[in-house]
Amino acid sequence: MTSCMVFNHHSLPFDSGGKADEALPDFLKLCIQAHNIGFSTILVDESVDKDWFRLELCRRYFWQDWHNKIQAGEDKSYKDRIRAFRSIATRQPFFSMEDIENNVDLFEVSFDGDSSFAALRAAAWHDAPLAGFPTRRPWIESPLTVKIETLDQAGEIISLHLDLFNFFSPESFELNRDSLLEKRNALIRSGKAILDGKERFFPHLTFCGKAPQQLNNWSASQTILDQVKESLTVLNRFCDLWGDEPCQSYSHGVLRKLGLNHKVSGESDRVLTNPRLKREREFWLPQGRKEVFENHVKLNNGFRLHFFPDHQSKKIYVGYIGTHLRLK
Repeated sequence: MTSCMVFNHHSLPFDSGGKADEALPDFLKLCIQAHNIGFSTILVDESVDKDWFRLELCRRYFWQDWHNKIQAGEDKSYKDRIRAFRSIATRQPFFSMEDIENNVDLFEVSFDGDSSFAALRAAAWHDAPLAGFPTRRPWIESPLTVKIETLDQAGEIISLHLDLFNFFSPESFELNRDSLLEKRNALIRSGKAILDGKERFFPHLTFCGKAPQQLNNWSASQTILDQVKESLTVLNRFCDLWGDEPCQSYSHGVLRKLGLNHKVSGESDRVLTNPRLKREREFWLPQGRKEVFENHVKLNNGFRLHFFPDHQSKKIYVGYIGTHLRLK
């Protein structure tokens, strides 16, 4: 799965500035949701301002006009959402020199017989989803089925059809979140890949204690690694929602509601009152303080993933991913 989305500028313009005002907060939310599972870049056509300000939402009404109204208002949630959105990388043009060298010029894409939709062509080429606005049909439908025509080595035309994810609202993204996560996690084949891709795959988690070394030197089975990926995905999702319903505060039950398939618990009083056993479960946070990582996910074959939910920063720190720590 690619790490980019393609901005579907074909979904513009809106019929009015009022409709644009209503839709933009959800567009930002959609992009942030996608970023939090690994879509770290938005590809933007060269005809569009990559800084977004001169993007014309409707006749004579630009993104900058909307942005200025938000900045002058008192709704902090919108301002925070804008700040988070602007942290997502924007890249132009749709096709790089490498794409050109790989014969993108021989790669034609049409939708309902129309081959003028540059964003759809880019999405098909990069195997990436589209992100746009809910203005009118067909941009309020997903998937969008396109026809691809390319040449084989013998110069014969090869035709096929491809369904493209078209995200036009946070709800349309949520409907496909699980399938996107399955595709993403299938590409992570080593502990080192988890560690190297932390900022992309698990931006709300921090690995500390023994976890970085354990991931970097991973030698357990792929089955256990898959369970680690599943657990980290749920922990990251909880952090993404921390403060919203139903994730007002950390609890084991919330993780289960978010799809954790493994048991999670704290340590017994017998462990926590034994200085030697308690010490094994203590790890340093990056801020320089030591905490007890008593919360742990119980994986197969006696493996455990120990973590510490920090209610102040609303982050989760993962300190240990390995075989069961001593109980006596």
